[in-house]
Formats: sequence, structure tokens, C-alpha cells
Amino acid sequence: MERPSIAAAAFDRPSVRVRTLANIRWIAIFGQFITLLVVGLWFEFPLPWGSLLAAVGASMILNIGLSTLYERTDRMTGRELSLHLAFDLIQAGVLLFLTGGLANPFALLLIVPVTIAATLLRARDMGPLVALACGVLMVVWLWAQPLPWAGPPPEFPLVYRFGMLIAYALAIGFLAVYLWMVSAEARDRARALVATEAALTREARMNALGSLAAAAAHELGGPLGSISLIAHSLEEQLGDDPDFGDDIRLLGEEAKRSRRIMKELSTRAEAEDPFAVLTLDLLLHEVAQSVKPTRVPVKVMADPPQPLVQRSPELLHALNNLVSNAVRHAGTEVRMESIVTPSEIRIAVLDDGFGFPPDLLPRLGEPMLGPSRSKSDSTGLGVFIATTLIERTGGRLAFSNRPEGGARVDVRWPREVFEVNEPVQGQEEY
Repeated sequence: MERPSIAAAAFDRPSVRVRTLANIRWIAIFGQFITLLVVGLWFEFPLPWGSLLAAVGASMILNIGLSTLYERTDRMTGRELSLHLAFDLIQAGVLLFLTGGLANPFALLLIVPVTIAATLLRARDMGPLVALACGVLMVVWLWAQPLPWAGPPPEFPLVYRFGMLIAYALAIGFLAVYLWMVSAEARDRARALVATEAALTREARMNALGSLAAAAAHELGGPLGSISLIAHSLEEQLGDDPDFGDDIRLLGEEAKRSRRIMKELSTRAEAEDPFAVLTLDLLLHEVAQSVKPTRVPVKVMADPPQPLVQRSPELLHALNNLVSNAVRHAGTEVRMESIVTPSEIRIAVLDDGFGFPPDLLPRLGEPMLGPSRSKSDSTGLGVFIATTLIERTGGRLAFSNRPEGGARVDVRWPREVFEVNEPVQGQEEY
């Protein structure tokens, strides 16, 4: 089983630096302390100073502990982070409980820990925090101390106070769900883009290795020829020598063997990377050959004349993904069709399987779809990689189900963008 990359693990477990969390809390502590000074000393509103300062002091002690126990580069994830955000939520709730509850204008700050959690935590860690926020709301709504005021505090009607409760609860729930969905989508897309870059780098590296092998075979051919010639001359002169004859013959045989290996490497490299520019039907045949052997045949259908296209790692890997996916789900056959019009170049990949699940069809091309209902454990990452790579070449993908059964993928390019107006390597112009 392939081990997940470091980047993938980072996306699966989003985290925040402890120092960042501590700095945010210091800002909150400073704001709370200044607010208490302004309200209590400037406006001279009666405040329960002891309880309020104890709540602010508890937050200060926790922050000092974070700075002492953790290094500057340490990061916090998962349950540990959710516990710290839960503390911030409860501490804010205590301050509101002592200063008027939801009638306090600063009650809006209860949303802050939840929004931070929605951007950093997974659903299973964020859910309990949202429930805690709703519980804190209910407590401060029912049993909060009167709002500090010069004289009798204002009395709000029950309907108005109930409306405030519902408004805060909806705000917390909506922001939590919205931010979590946006953050999760961003993480999925970033994870998929990392996989795309890795696939493209691997494809380019393989092409580079083929070119390197061809170059090495060409450069080493001369020295090995000289060695073979010298070994042959020595064998003619000293072949019967009891001390050196066997070594000289072995030298000649190893030189011949090395030349044969170099020739095979050169032939293989030329087969793997024959042309930088080639006709579209040849490119499709290369893709079809790259997925063999398969349980079903892959047929290429292309009517001449075919346009010249760039043989790029992006295009090869994308088409290989699409054809491999079709082969995996096909019944008896996979077809690749080339359709060329005056304004467009199109490649269609068709199979005769069960087709795309109707509920996933509108979402194909998105990263991390989750297991589908088509008896497959696919997450949609391969299709996303193909879509991203095709878009890099200027093309667009469209997914559909065939009326007679099976799936169809159409890849379209504007002809002026995709076609290369130069001859194939080795072909003369007249």
C-alpha cells in the first residue's frame, strides 16, 4: 500500500501554530481588559470586578502556559485544538454571563471561536464545539446577570430576547457550516492539485529518463567501439597466452555485451519518446498501448487526415487516466475516437459499462467526490487530475452517459489552440 505523502497528511490534519493561537488569545485578553476598564472606570458602571478579572486571568495563565510548554514552531491539531477553542468559548460565556448575557453588545464575540474551529477542524471535532456554543447561548440567555447600567438596566421584551437567541444560534450554525464547507473544499482541491503536480512531475521525469538513456547510449557507443577494437587486436596477438588470453577474451565479450545493452536502451528510449510533435491518431495509439495488457480491447478510430499535436506529459497522462478509468468499468470494449472539424479537435473516450452514476455526473471533475455507487472505491481524484491537465493544454472535458449504455468523455480543444503547424520529425516538406 502506498504511503500518503507529507503534503497529503497535512491536508488531512489541518493545524495551526501554537504561537499563532496564543497571539490571537493575547489580542482577545487585551480587548477584554480595556473594555472592562472603559465600562467600569470611564462610564462608572457597576461591575463584579473579582469574577471578571478571574476569568480574564485564567485566560492569561493558559496563554503563559502555552508559551512555556510549547516551542515556537509547534503546531496544534484535532482534539487538542478543539479543547483550547472550547476554553475560549466558555471564558467568553462567563464574561457575558456576568455582564448582561445577550443584551451585552459584545455577545457577538461568541461566534469567533466557532469560526476559527470551522476553518481548522474536521467535522467530528467541530460538531461538539458548535453544540457547546449553543449551550453557552442558552445559559446566558436564561440566567445571565443584569446588564451593567447607570441606574436600572433596560428591560427588553421576551419576544425580542428570544429573537436575539435565535439570531445568534443561526449565525453560529450558518457560519460554522459555511466556513467548514469552504475550507474542506479548499483543502480537497489543494490536495488534488498536489497529486496532479506529482503525477505530472513523474510523467516528465520518465520522459527525461528516456531522453537521457538515448543520449548515454549515443555518447558511450564511441568509447565501447574503441575498447572492442583494442580487445580484438589483443586477442589476435595474445589470445593463446596462458596468462592473459582468458582475460583478453573476457574483455572482448564484456565490451560486446555493453554495446548490446546500450543499443537496447537507445531503442527503448526512442520507442518511449519518438517525437515531440505527431499526428493525433498516433498519439491515441500510444495511449492505447500504454494501458495494455487490459481485460478489454482499446480501439482507436480516426479518419485521415489527422492534425499534428504536441506530445506533452500533461496530455499523455490525462488521456491515460481517462482510458484507464474506461477500461476499469467497461464491459467488452473501449473506443477512442478522433473528431476533427474546421474549428475544433475532439477526442471521445467511450466504454460499454454501466456508465457514470447519475448523482455524481454533474460533479465529475471535482476533487475528492467520495466512493461512488458504481461498485467502485474511486474518489474522483483521477478524473480531477485529467481535467486539470487537459485544461492546462487549453481543452475542456464533458461527461455523459451513452443512450445505448456506457460512459462517454468528450475532450474538446479549439483547433487554433491545439493544432501544431509544423511537420513531424523526419518528414520533409515539399
